[in-house]
Amino acid sequence: MRTPVRDDAEALHRRRGETQYATGTLLNVDFAVTEHIGRIQAGLAGFYTTQVADDTQLGVAIPPDGRRTEDLDLGGVVAYDLPEHAASVKVKALWSVINVNTVKSWGVAAGWIKKFH
Repeated sequence: MRTPVRDDAEALHRRRGETQYATGTLLNVDFAVTEHIGRIQAGLAGFYTTQVADDTQLGVAIPPDGRRTEDLDLGGVVAYDLPEHAASVKVKALWSVINVNTVKSWGVAAGWIKKFH
């Protein structure tokens, strides 16, 4: 019986036993440039990923270029402060701008931030 493959970052970026395929090390940067006006904070948001080491199989780089990934997603972020509740809500939307050896994507994330007393 086969063991199911885990669908998380650890499983995706380690050596696979059956094929000996190993993903190279990734560097991720999450950034935003925003302006605060009263209770609202809004601006440009982004996420950049680059692979700093080649993918390998049996210790050899995958041709032609090690299958290195590069991805830049850009979009917007809006947050609303709720000081009377010591909280804030945030929505961020990103779209792929640069994709090398990865898929084009888009996404929306919402968050609620609460200060513990």
